[in-house]
Amino acid sequence: MNDNITIYKQIYPAQCAKLAELGYRSLINIRPEAETENQPESQALQRAAIAADLDYIYLPFDCERLSLQTIESFAQHYHALPKPIMLFCGTGARAKLLYQSALMQSLL
Repeated sequence: MNDNITIYKQIYPAQCAKLAELGYRSLINIRPEAETENQPESQALQRAAIAADLDYIYLPFDCERLSLQTIESFAQHYHALPKPIMLFCGTGARAKLLYQSALMQSLL
């Protein structure tokens, strides 16, 4: 999206070291646990992120439950985390919705 944030689909623990090599400094996972059978657990992603020296935030929501509180929480993390940030979900659609919602609320 810009130099501070990239919106992407599901990432896996094995990708965290490569993301750090590419210059990312933070991950925000917004995908709820167990949406699909082969989805990595948030704790596994967090361990891999920490091992790769990446900050990690877990802020799950589904499209039916996107609230102003979630948008505000995302914006607070966005401002506080080291950049660039990788924001991800299953396909990238929710991540894009969350980012655009924060922009529309003038929070970013």
